[in-house]
Amino acid sequence: MTSRTPPDALPYHRLGLRSARPRWWRPIAVLALAVVLFVAGAILLTGPLVLLGEAVPDLQGRIDDVLGDGDMSDPLAATYLLVAVALMLPAALLAIRLVGGRPVGTLSSVTGRLRWGLLARCLGAAAVLMVSAMLVTTTIDDAWEDAAVGGRTLAFVALALLVVPVQATAEEYVFRGLLMQTVGTWLRHPAFAIVLPVALFTLGHDYDALGLVDVTVFGLAAGWLTWRTGGLEAAIGLHVATNAAIFAFGGFGLVDLAADEGTVSGLAVSVALTGVYTWLVRDWADVSPRPRP
Repeated sequence: MTSRTPPDALPYHRLGLRSARPRWWRPIAVLALAVVLFVAGAILLTGPLVLLGEAVPDLQGRIDDVLGDGDMSDPLAATYLLVAVALMLPAALLAIRLVGGRPVGTLSSVTGRLRWGLLARCLGAAAVLMVSAMLVTTTIDDAWEDAAVGGRTLAFVALALLVVPVQATAEEYVFRGLLMQTVGTWLRHPAFAIVLPVALFTLGHDYDALGLVDVTVFGLAAGWLTWRTGGLEAAIGLHVATNAAIFAFGGFGLVDLAADEGTVSGLAVSVALTGVYTWLVRDWADVSPRPRP
């Protein structure tokens, strides 16, 4: 296999083989470098805050809150956590660029690039579904009386529009991109590449049992869509729309951003929404024929 092989000659999860010199150890080297780069970025992000707290004792308590238990209802703590997760994106892209031995675009799709038209369509569909579901749920729960515009509203809306898209995209590039293609380098059948990374994705979320089931269903659907459509666009669209809607509604007091416990009704709505979205966009990819394992 040479670097001249056209990207669409391989299914998405096998694009790790696009390397000019495929080696069994190369995916391990890519993952290791990505981890090192992410840790380095996290140190650069956290270090100045720690030093500031030492230099200005009056700020120590506030900085401890930001770096502490991750209260997502605190705009500063939420910003820090979202930016920290977003650092996974440059780490993954740089690792592919430096030691992957293949074009960075192969992490986006079988066409060797991010298909912006497909991403826009998927994001639009996911946004309509997500906002509609949240409006219905808010009405059923009679939560409109909690709606309010406060000092944190603008901050959370800004996070939803500016930071959340990068954070959600970063998670997709790592869990449905880098990890799927790592598994696919060694194991041919797409089921392994779809299912195995979900365990790490789920463990990365600090929720109760219902919340973890929700995350697992999302991860499986996003992985299947990534394989089916030959790229990350569908998964990114759903992830961005979901997280952005939650933060935007949270800014108006309609969602408890600090909650870590799910409900049966909330799980049912989320799973149904994921299912409808998956069915709706499954054939929207501009790759024909669809890649086979």
